[in-house]
Amino acid sequence: MKRRLFTPGPTQVPEESLLTLARQVTHHRTLDFENLFVGLVTGLRKICISATADILFLAGSGTAAMEAAVVNSVARGGRALCLVSGKFSERWVELCNVYGITPVVYEVEWGEPFDANAVRKFISDGIACGEPINAVFTTLCETSTGLSQDIEHISKAIDDAIATASSITAVTSTPERPLLIVDGISAVGAVPCRMDDWKIDLLCIGAQKALMGHAGVAIVAVSQTAWQRIELVPRQTFYLDLLKYRKNAAKNTTPFTPPKPLLEALLVNVRSLVEYGIENVWQRTSNLATATRNGFETAGLQIFPKQPSDAMTVCLTPETIDYKRFMTIVEQKYGIKFAGGQGMLKGKIFRMAHFGIIDEFDIIGVIGAVELTLHELGYNVLVGTGVAAAMKTLATVPNS
Repeated sequence: MKRRLFTPGPTQVPEESLLTLARQVTHHRTLDFENLFVGLVTGLRKICISATADILFLAGSGTAAMEAAVVNSVARGGRALCLVSGKFSERWVELCNVYGITPVVYEVEWGEPFDANAVRKFISDGIACGEPINAVFTTLCETSTGLSQDIEHISKAIDDAIATASSITAVTSTPERPLLIVDGISAVGAVPCRMDDWKIDLLCIGAQKALMGHAGVAIVAVSQTAWQRIELVPRQTFYLDLLKYRKNAAKNTTPFTPPKPLLEALLVNVRSLVEYGIENVWQRTSNLATATRNGFETAGLQIFPKQPSDAMTVCLTPETIDYKRFMTIVEQKYGIKFAGGQGMLKGKIFRMAHFGIIDEFDIIGVIGAVELTLHELGYNVLVGTGVAAAMKTLATVPNS
């Protein structure tokens, strides 16, 4: 049976990238690796839409990037606003607690977006009471719920809070803008992310998501503004010390042994995304997302998040069917692997990606398989209507 991977990470890897791993391993302290490093940095800056960010590579999962962002950006005893909307954004709070940082938690119901005005108030209140927020930790796409967060508006809310505080006569000096630190692990390379324009200071990326790579490479993009603050934070880590990575990045290398074969394979994907045009990639992903949601909704399913990300679709499974049987049939009969729910959503949702090399015919096939599975389980679905809705959508969306 053909296996079809639709989880929002790991995701399907392009054939050319896979073949790269068949080559013999070569050493990393070489001119060859320096050229590889430059190629990745150049490409990833275009994907992140940043002219000057330093791109750093760690051997690890996306969580390694998140931990590096936390431990390097806020000193022990500092305060961080953590925007929590699901299982993965909870990790910001957990990491702050590990490193003695006080997490100020703004939590919303899972699947609900944040209110930029509330973000502004958290920051303003901190300034007013003499306990300013040093960093804001948020998420581009909350993978546990499929929720898209409006990073641009969150950034603007931070600016507004600082501007308002600066205009108050009682404030003797301009408050320092909190660093904006974004978990873009599952969505950078699939949906709009403009690092410079949105004033993102640290951006965390995972290779095995929209970049179509293999698990094992974590990426941190660091703004030049962020470095000024990072330099003032006492060192609390050895391997994740980003100052070491910056020093070595200036020589187009890494401070520790990099996963060179994985980086070589990743470069193939980065170049393909850049060649296609990142804004064209965003449009294509949006087209697939619209078709997927229309197809599932026509089949009678409910999309879970109020503000869904184009990187993935999350559906509630009908309460009248057996969840475990649904997931088992989809995988064992049709070869389709979805991700299930986590935490309070365990046994209630299925999650699928539509980025990377997933294409229009993958989407049509997935919707058809879901319809057939629902029919087999006795759910009232008119088989083929969801597929037809998706095809109609794909026939009318803008070209990418």
